Formats: sequence, C-alpha cells, structure tokens
Amino acid sequence: MKTICFDLRALQIGHQNRGIGMYARSVLEHLPMSDDQYVFYCFDKNNPIEELGIKTAVNYRIAYTPTVKTALGSPKDIFNVYRLVNHRFKPLRREQPDVFVQFDFTLGIPRWRNTRTIVIGYDLIPLIMKQEYLPGLLFAWHHSRRKARGVLRALYYRMKYRLHYSVYKRADTILCISDATARTFHQLLNIPSSKLVSLPLAPVLSAAEPDQAIAKHIHKPYLLYVGGTDSRKHICDIVYAYNIARGRGNDLALVLAGNEFESIDQMTDPIGKTSILTSPYRSDIKLVGFVTDAEKLGLYQNAYAFVFTSMYEGFGLPVVEAMSAGCPVIAYNNSSIPEAAGDAALLVETGGYVGVARSVVSLRSPELRQRLTRAGMQQAQNFSWSDYITSLMQLINRA
Repeated sequence: MKTICFDLRALQIGHQNRGIGMYARSVLEHLPMSDDQYVFYCFDKNNPIEELGIKTAVNYRIAYTPTVKTALGSPKDIFNVYRLVNHRFKPLRREQPDVFVQFDFTLGIPRWRNTRTIVIGYDLIPLIMKQEYLPGLLFAWHHSRRKARGVLRALYYRMKYRLHYSVYKRADTILCISDATARTFHQLLNIPSSKLVSLPLAPVLSAAEPDQAIAKHIHKPYLLYVGGTDSRKHICDIVYAYNIARGRGNDLALVLAGNEFESIDQMTDPIGKTSILTSPYRSDIKLVGFVTDAEKLGLYQNAYAFVFTSMYEGFGLPVVEAMSAGCPVIAYNNSSIPEAAGDAALLVETGGYVGVARSVVSLRSPELRQRLTRAGMQQAQNFSWSDYITSLMQLINRA
C-alpha cells in the first residue's frame, strides 16, 4: 500500500478548462479504487474536487497550503516565481507520500529522499518557438511600445522558464504525452532517456451525451475549430483556407469554439483577429465561445470537417476527439499530430493553407468522407483513459 499525492493546485489557478485541467480531471475521474492512500495538495481551504464537480472513486484527504500569486503584476511578483519553484511543501511533509505527481511543472516538486516524483511533460513550446514566447532583449526593445517594460518582461519570462524547467531536471520521472514530446525533452533539456516515459492521452468526450443546441442553429455545413487563439494555432490559416474553399463554390460556415472566441475582442492573436474581420465571408464565421463537453461533441458530430493548423502540439488531443466523434480531420503534419492522427486524417504540409483548402474541397467525395470517418473512429480507439490509468498506476507502483 502506497501513499500517493496528486498536486491539484493547477485546478485553482486558471487551468480548469485548459489542457492541464482537462488532463488532471480525466486522471482523477478514472482512478481505480484500491488500498492505496490518496492525498490531494491544494491552495487554501478550497476543495477543487467539489467545486468543479469532479467524480472520483477513491477516498482522499487534502493537505492545504497558502495561495501564492502566479501572474506577473509588479516587480515584486518575481519573488513568487522563486517561491513556487522552490516551494518547501511543509503542509505535506506529515503525510509522507511515497509518490508525488505534479500536473503543472511550474508549481514545483518536493525534494525529499523517500518521495519519488513524477512530473507530466506536455511540451516545450517556449523553447521550440523562442521568438514568440521568449524573445531576446534586442527584439523586445525594438518591438515593444514601452521599451523598458518590454525588456523587463523578456528578462522575467526567460528567468521564469529557466527556473521552471529546473523542475523537470530534478524529477525522478517525466511522463510525456507523446513520443514527439519525449524527444524534445531529450534534445532541448538534455533529460536522460531513462527518465522519460511516453504515454499518449485519450479523448475526454466518450461519456458525454451530445448537446445539439449550438450545432442546430448553424444552417449550412461548417468547418470547425476548437481551441485557443495564441499565435501558434495559426487561426489565420484556417480563415485563409476557408476563404479559398468558399471562393471555389463551397457554401460553408466556419465555427470557432473556445474560451477566447466569446467575442472578436477577446482573441489574443492580432493576425488571426484581422483575418476574421477582413474575410469576405465574415457573416458566416461564427464565434461561439466556451463550449461544454456535450456541446463540443454535438459540434464535432455535425461538422463538415475539423481543421487544425497548429504549428506545434504536445499531443493534439482535439484531433483524437474529433475522430472519436466521427468527424473528418484536416491538420498540419508536424510534431505529435501524426502520432495522434495515424492514417485517419488529411495531413497537410505545415503552413500550406492552400493545401488545407484543397483538402476541404476533396471532402465533397462521399467515399473519402466515409473512409476518413471509419478510419478516424478506429484510430481513436487506440487511446483510452482506462488503458492510460492502468499504465499510470503501473508506473506509480514501480516508483
């Protein structure tokens, strides 16, 4: 019997409906009943299990720690970064966990000799796309309206990620969400392969009943994108491909779903925003904002195609979700996307939105649509949370 601790603070600092939060919730909901003792580590006196309505089969107790600010508001907040990475986990010490699982590497890990640490490795996007996420000081100076502030922010984020990535180097095991992610950890952080375990994710929609409320109000076939609006996602390429497909006589709508699609003003990518505003088919581009799992499933099931033009993904979970719902997928061929899609999607050279448009037009063929639908649903069956949790618990028990 082991004492296993899961750090749930990521569910209290804004990740609830993002990738880290979805991952954490799925793990908690699929934990098997056992003789192991579970401890959840949380901020303050809140219980995210109850607040978020997470259903877990295990009995647990909670160890609380005071909240630490995680966003940069003033220079003194730089100290909080150091406090998080070097957090001493004093409230947890009396629990003496055998294994500690960290969903969010920015929140640190304990440094106790008898506690084995597992950190989830999602991606190293700031290192892969440095110009966008970790700009150099000269770049920040020349491209910031307030030059001094721009340089300070650049220094802050470079220091922040350097400290945060030290957590990976201290961890006993890094559980990577794809083979592609494991390779980048080895190549960019020089993490020994012996510390890297690759375990792909699974769709989170299988138990949801589809909600057709949004889909039924879209009165023509539609392309669908679900996700964020940061520049890495290249929303503009989806819009450009959509414009071309429309110009070739395809009467389609474009549906964009996700937290940042509540309104055009909430989009963080200025190029993506401009591409929507200047589209000659703007009236048929629908921004539907946050969607529940049930609404998302309804959108997938009714979509003409799911289009994913991300420049890099740690796993590409939306691709598997769309395929599991019987939705044809068109995506850029990079990073982990081939692992997720297999031979069941139309993969296009990265940056080739004209190729995306051609793929959209090719889906007029009923034979191609049927083949992709069948192959996609079969490919999605390779990823299940029951298999994932079985492998995760085997890893924990070996720790």
